[in-house]
Amino acid sequence: MTEHGAVQRAQPGDPVPAIIVTGPFGAGKSTVAEAVAEVLGHHRIRHALIDMDFLRSVYPHSGGDAFRVQLGLRNLAAIWPSLRDEQIACVVLADVVEHPDQVADFERAMPGARVTIARLDVPMPILFARLEMRETPDAVEAYQESASNLQTIMEKAGVGDIVIDVGEREPHDVAAEILRTSGFLPRL
Repeated sequence: MTEHGAVQRAQPGDPVPAIIVTGPFGAGKSTVAEAVAEVLGHHRIRHALIDMDFLRSVYPHSGGDAFRVQLGLRNLAAIWPSLRDEQIACVVLADVVEHPDQVADFERAMPGARVTIARLDVPMPILFARLEMRETPDAVEAYQESASNLQTIMEKAGVGDIVIDVGEREPHDVAAEILRTSGFLPRL
């Protein structure tokens, strides 16, 4: 926490930590990113929370970019100057990151950001159960297959500066570990 309860802000030119919470479908990316934001808010750290799904939510989508990754990055780049003007001291994003090379894409979209990828490692039975609860019966099998494939892709590619064993842990516990492990809030 900052002295006298003041809000911690970045100064112009300061690097801005960007924590990208990733994992396959059903890992809890959005939920954990929200929990990270809540912890930052508790510590009065000025921050932004961005679920990349919202920056690329267009339907029907045009061909060539099935998951609208480039659209999301263009929209992130468009709002980044406004976020910097707001003197955010940290940005928390929820997104699927399939390869460590994608960090460069985020750095181009957010000049001055220092990107840390936090990958949520969730056992497949838990992932499958979560997907069964949230997806329609006709779509659940496709999501489970995609989640399994993404988990394998991420593991093989070595995605994650931080890899968090989630299991059945509470989102705020996972969020605190991400902030502690990243060094952003070492006292947690």
